[in-house]
Amino acid sequence: MTRFFFSVGCLLCLLFPFVLWAADQSELPDRSSPVSVEAEQLFVDEETGHYRASGAVYLHQDGTVLHSDELVWDRSSGEIQAQGAVRLERAGEQVFGRSIRYNLDTDTGLIEDGRVFLAAQNLTLRGARIEKTGQDSFRIIDGQFTTCDGDNPAWSFRSQRLDVTVGGYARARHARFYLSRIPVFYLPYMIYPAKTERESGLLIPRLGYSDQRGMEYSGAYYQVISRNQDATYSLDYLSELGVGQGLEYRYLFGRDNAGQAKGYYIAAAGGEDRQAASWRHTGTLPGDFRLSADTEYVSADDYFSDFGDEADEYNKDQTVSTIALSRKWQRYNLVGQIRYSDDLAGDDPDTLQMLPQLSLDAARRRIGGSVLFSALRSDYTYFWREEGLTGQRLQLRPLLLAEIDLWRAATLVPELGWTERHYWLAAGDRHLQHGQYDFAVGLSSQLYRTYGLQRGKLRHALEPEVRYAYVPQAAQDDLPEFDSVDRIDAVKQIDYGLSQTITVRSDSPDRASHSTELLWLRISQGYDLLVDGTPTERLTPLRGQLTLLPDGVFSFDVDTQYDLSAEQFVDYRGQLQLADQSENSLAVQYVRDKSLDEESDYGQLDLAATWLQPVYLHYRNRYDFATSEFLEQVVDMEYRHQCWSLLLSLRDREDDRSVMLTFALGGIGPVGSIGAQIDSQ
Repeated sequence: MTRFFFSVGCLLCLLFPFVLWAADQSELPDRSSPVSVEAEQLFVDEETGHYRASGAVYLHQDGTVLHSDELVWDRSSGEIQAQGAVRLERAGEQVFGRSIRYNLDTDTGLIEDGRVFLAAQNLTLRGARIEKTGQDSFRIIDGQFTTCDGDNPAWSFRSQRLDVTVGGYARARHARFYLSRIPVFYLPYMIYPAKTERESGLLIPRLGYSDQRGMEYSGAYYQVISRNQDATYSLDYLSELGVGQGLEYRYLFGRDNAGQAKGYYIAAAGGEDRQAASWRHTGTLPGDFRLSADTEYVSADDYFSDFGDEADEYNKDQTVSTIALSRKWQRYNLVGQIRYSDDLAGDDPDTLQMLPQLSLDAARRRIGGSVLFSALRSDYTYFWREEGLTGQRLQLRPLLLAEIDLWRAATLVPELGWTERHYWLAAGDRHLQHGQYDFAVGLSSQLYRTYGLQRGKLRHALEPEVRYAYVPQAAQDDLPEFDSVDRIDAVKQIDYGLSQTITVRSDSPDRASHSTELLWLRISQGYDLLVDGTPTERLTPLRGQLTLLPDGVFSFDVDTQYDLSAEQFVDYRGQLQLADQSENSLAVQYVRDKSLDEESDYGQLDLAATWLQPVYLHYRNRYDFATSEFLEQVVDMEYRHQCWSLLLSLRDREDDRSVMLTFALGGIGPVGSIGAQIDSQ
């Protein structure tokens, strides 16, 4: 059959000017864009202004496209009636139906046995009758909505009447929630976000059980305050501990002033109520001052043991709060901070606080045009505690050094420093002073060779170095000992080492050149001249450091020390990582340190697997080799559907076992953790 092409404002202006454009354009007040129609058959009724098309009908106006088997278009009113495999596409919307009545001018219409897909929200609406009541609003009769694909969605809400506003909400009365075709629960009234931006609303609760907390229910309400502020109110029911309420406030002001504040209160079940709070902030103040804060408070010593999920949370034995204000200039750096710590292992009145601590440092600067440089480090600290010695300390350390180039083969750097300390003690109103010099000289060089590659270069560099340091023995018994800075140990030692680096520079016509460090290896050792003993006993542990990054998948880091005199490793820290772009990863970490009062010997294994998609697995194992005990085992199993996910978390640690279940629907986020976890980011 002959196929006709109809174009209002283009071809038909020439072929049939009497049909449309011979009429005055004022008859089409709301239509400024031309309309194009393609069909196998096209008929024009000049008296009524109706256009009838059949057979693979295609209509286009500006950003609106319609496909159907049959079409009737009223030119004067903009009304369209289409039947048979109707598909209407416009501005991120796709409308499908058995038949449709649609007005091009008012963007309203009626769809029978229809389906609407909103791409930005990934939201699908279905109904026996769908009314498009405005540019961004729909009313669905006997319908459903979901974020799942397919004719039988994994989940859906169904109701006799649904009202949906794009960029707003979907609302329904007497709604029923379905899993596939199975009704699960009933809601007398329901509201669901149909927005692409963050929106206020309830989060899906989290359920679980743990030995310490008992049965758990964690729910939360998320509130958008403004574009740069939001908050979350949480409510937790813990059968063994009580009912907890939490509030978290997040903000971003100006260019980079960002932070979050958290508060939590739990009404204990038969015990003592507990509270917790934290505040974290980073940002720039007027005058280029930098403010940072990391503060936390808990009212009970066992708070983190009860509410922490990660090892660095439930093993906490103290809280540390720091607020710092800093300012950098071209050469100087000024930092002022207050630091308050609370011992959770017991009420220790001897805990030392730094209220405040000020430091002013001057970076290294060349003196005139000579080879000499000068630098300065200084700090002032006020030490306070409830019981015990308190006082103030001022420390000044000027440094004079030189950089001497030895025939472009090596660099000699002698250093001469002076450490001046002043103390003002509250007890007896005493003032103490101590000054001490130190000397060091270092010699280093760099040897390298470059090898040409097919697309780039490989550079191998060797950096040998040797350094002698001397600090004389000085009587310091009359000085207070607030921290390790108050004792300057005598030093008379030679340190030597060799570092080598392999770097690859890649040159590609498709992208800018870039360099990658494949290997860094350093071997170092010291010879302590103050040790009475054999030459072997004077040797410090031999230290080896290696970082291996051959590609973006594999990495290996190791830092180990071997005592030649004792013929044993005294410190070993190693980590191996494998990761691909599909979220599969393996990380193995091992730490052994015999230099501490209590030997540390443990390992950690982290494994993430995605090859069982849509099931994602994560496993963590922390093991203490010194006691031959498992410190912690964690198994996370997540099923990710296109429109929902289910996460099951199992944790087993020394004094607690827990199981948590988290469910999330597309468009509604879950509660990530109980509100009591003030230390989580």
